[in-house]
Amino acid sequence: MNGIYCDENFPRKNKIKKLIYRIEHFDVCRLRPGERTVITLYADGTVVYKEYNPGCKKAYLTEKERCSKQAFEELCARIEECIDTADRWDFCVDDASEELKIVYDFGRTQTVDRGLGNAQTRIGKIMNNFLDSL
Repeated sequence: MNGIYCDENFPRKNKIKKLIYRIEHFDVCRLRPGERTVITLYADGTVVYKEYNPGCKKAYLTEKERCSKQAFEELCARIEECIDTADRWDFCVDDASEELKIVYDFGRTQTVDRGLGNAQTRIGKIMNNFLDSL
């Protein structure tokens, strides 16, 4: 099962500590990166939403929300299933880029770029549906 230990007597081998979802817009008038949004979801249910102005390292807007641990675990399961069954990239060209970083308990970090998915869904759709439900 692609590195995931499925015996119910043992916890999942790849336990996710946090998800970092980054959306960066490109300013086509100035031909440089524009505003960016970084949403960090922690395993305890904390959701941190930050918005940055172009070229700034300090966020001008920071908001915190909560979700249940069960909702976070369900989101992680849907993301892992999508990654395991991914068979294509949706090469969409526009003025934004998306990136999902998955940080595991044991230190491994996996970066998933925009558009990874299969015929049913893609990573960006899963994340946006979850964030809209908050």
